[in-house]
Amino acid sequence: MTDGNLDIASLTRGAFGTLVDDTVEMDETFGKVTMEGDKQARVRYDLAEPTWSDGVPIDTADLMLAWAATSGYFRTPKEGSPDGTVDFGAVPTGLTKSAYIPEVDEGARAIEVPLVVPVVDWRTALDVAVPAHVVGQKALKIEDPIEAKEVVETAIEESDTAKLTKIAEAWTSSFTVAENGKASEEALLSSGPYRISKISAGEGGQEVDLEANPEYAGEARPTYEQVRLTPAGSDGLDSLGEKVDVVQVTPTKANRKQVRDLERRDYAVENANDGTMWALILRSDRGLFKRKDTRTAYLRAVPRGDIAEGGAGEWAEAYEATDVVLFPPGGEGYQIATEDSGFSTKFKASEDAAAPRGAKVCISYDKSSAFASGAYDTISNVVDDEGWGTTDCGVPSADKVISGNKWDAALVRIPVPQTPEEISAQWGSKGSQNATGGGDRERDRLISELARTADPYEARDVRVQIEKTLVRDSIVVPIVMNPTVTVIDKKVDSVRPRSGQVAPLVSTIVEWSPTKK
Repeated sequence: MTDGNLDIASLTRGAFGTLVDDTVEMDETFGKVTMEGDKQARVRYDLAEPTWSDGVPIDTADLMLAWAATSGYFRTPKEGSPDGTVDFGAVPTGLTKSAYIPEVDEGARAIEVPLVVPVVDWRTALDVAVPAHVVGQKALKIEDPIEAKEVVETAIEESDTAKLTKIAEAWTSSFTVAENGKASEEALLSSGPYRISKISAGEGGQEVDLEANPEYAGEARPTYEQVRLTPAGSDGLDSLGEKVDVVQVTPTKANRKQVRDLERRDYAVENANDGTMWALILRSDRGLFKRKDTRTAYLRAVPRGDIAEGGAGEWAEAYEATDVVLFPPGGEGYQIATEDSGFSTKFKASEDAAAPRGAKVCISYDKSSAFASGAYDTISNVVDDEGWGTTDCGVPSADKVISGNKWDAALVRIPVPQTPEEISAQWGSKGSQNATGGGDRERDRLISELARTADPYEARDVRVQIEKTLVRDSIVVPIVMNPTVTVIDKKVDSVRPRSGQVAPLVSTIVEWSPTKK
């Protein structure tokens, strides 16, 4: 999904639970999720009484379709599954660990999913993304919506490969929106507080008009009946108060004065982060930093406190400092990781930061980024005072920062990982995005343990243990979170942007209200 699609989904799609920072927020107006058992875990998804925006109830057929799409159960042949494979093309979740087809409790509008092993994301794993009755109508040419969804549910329960193939095709093709904004009415159905009323093609991209969903039964009832989402473009701030009421931008040298002037005229300005951080990583499998004590000494010399000002200049206050790689700032997990990881003790300024004789550090960074260029200058100036020679190994674009074998250290912008799979990709021994070149068996073991840890508090503690291995190995220092800046017209109140990668601006739009005069 694109960022824009995730923004819209946050307003138009109901869910059992949503991951916000490092905490899952449950919505019992949509339903409840419970887990029983230990080695043979069973997750029960109980619906409340949500409905689609066309008035058709969300029921067990929708839950079963969501399970079939995200579990991949019919994709790989196994005992109890049909011959051949059926691929929905959906993003897999922990439900790939399903032991067999869920049991349906029709009267309670619930399903029970048996798992081979517990999974960490069981509360958010069942994503009820599309309506089963529409899929049944499109795939199986059944007119009546209730009959259509019943046939979909039966096909899943009976592992009917022929029907499942058609259902999967409809799941992937019936809800697309063309570049010109054309989409079927069924493709725009909603289960969230808003529904899509219109999609149109604009100069800067698609504009999406939303209207309050009258069938929505949740507690988060929106104040604004109509909302238009439009690409900000380069003139977004110029349009504030006229064409647009709320604008979210990346802070740059070019827009600093304009934002400051708006703030002085009583426009509200809110800072958040986009779920990514700036960090300095070291190549540990070769060269100067193959020895851990050398890596530790260098990271102690890095002036983390000065980098934001050096890179951001007048925008420095928008860059939130962070001491943790695996948790976003602000949550309970972040606080515990900060206290337990040992980061602040290990990498504080020390006489041990002195460089080995003749040490030359080749630092790679994105020269097209004003922040990265300024940060490089700050780092090189300070570490040179500690005897570390610095070689400018800057590259013309962000995608080339960690390419090649010339660099020793790299200034990178990386996402805060949210899943065990993302942690493994970044920091696992064989991770596809592990640029340090090194690995650690204990870290790999802990990542695997995290994936199987169902209790949220135990999962948090395992993640903290993974953080400690990163500190122990001296391969990375987090510096600051990458910011977003939201500017709000004086007639709109209660706009509180949410940090993170998913719907950072519009996820809280139901809380917005007109300013009281």
